[in-house]
Amino acid sequence: MKLGMIGFGNMATAMLEGLLLKNTICPRDVYVCAAHYDTLKERAQKYGANACEKAQEVIDRCDMILLAVKPYQAQEVCASLDFKNKPVVSVMAGQPFDKLSGIVKNGALICTIPNTPIAVAQGILLVENRTSASEKQYEQFEQLFSAVSLIVQVDAEHMNIAMVLSSCAPAFTEMYLEALGDAGVKYGLKRSEAYDLAAKMIEGVGALYLAQKNHPGAMKDAVCSPGGTTIKGVCALEKEGFRNAVISAVDAIEQ
Repeated sequence: MKLGMIGFGNMATAMLEGLLLKNTICPRDVYVCAAHYDTLKERAQKYGANACEKAQEVIDRCDMILLAVKPYQAQEVCASLDFKNKPVVSVMAGQPFDKLSGIVKNGALICTIPNTPIAVAQGILLVENRTSASEKQYEQFEQLFSAVSLIVQVDAEHMNIAMVLSSCAPAFTEMYLEALGDAGVKYGLKRSEAYDLAAKMIEGVGALYLAQKNHPGAMKDAVCSPGGTTIKGVCALEKEGFRNAVISAVDAIEQ
């Protein structure tokens, strides 16, 4: 399969990095275009991809198109393009199927929202449950991206809140990671050691939940011995409003 990317910013490159990491696609089968062609050539060369000056050239050469421009640019970029009934995977937040279907001409549209861990093949890829792709085209999409992400179908009404949990919350988690690192340094650990310990812990807790699907409260209780050290830390977090702070962060985005 030849994959085209219209727009080659942070998210598009993160997705490409994940695909290359898992050997899901060959660099020579990737065609990219973006504004500022000279800069694009340098970035494309880094990944072994092919830089194109025109978006239509990307479409003509490829079997599947990743539409990764800024949301406000979508109308202008797509106005003169013919997608030739090829699958078009949008990764633009805030651009639902109903809106994009009037912009993407002759394209089999799949609307998604990825998150940055896709760069290390640990991503989440939200997919709106409306699509104009055929069953075969959707299977090709799943086959390509399931290697680097958990694909979750969501109805249009809930795409935004799902995006908050999958694509905004990494920033919250990175703040938590940094705070744990600071605490480790406070008590004598090297910063690199503290970050490594905290990052692996976060990764492991997520993997444990996905493997066992135990309630998070039960998982917490399992490591809180009566009168032990962990329950003291949990109580301190409750006193400081840890849970409410997390919910308030989500509220701030949703409201």
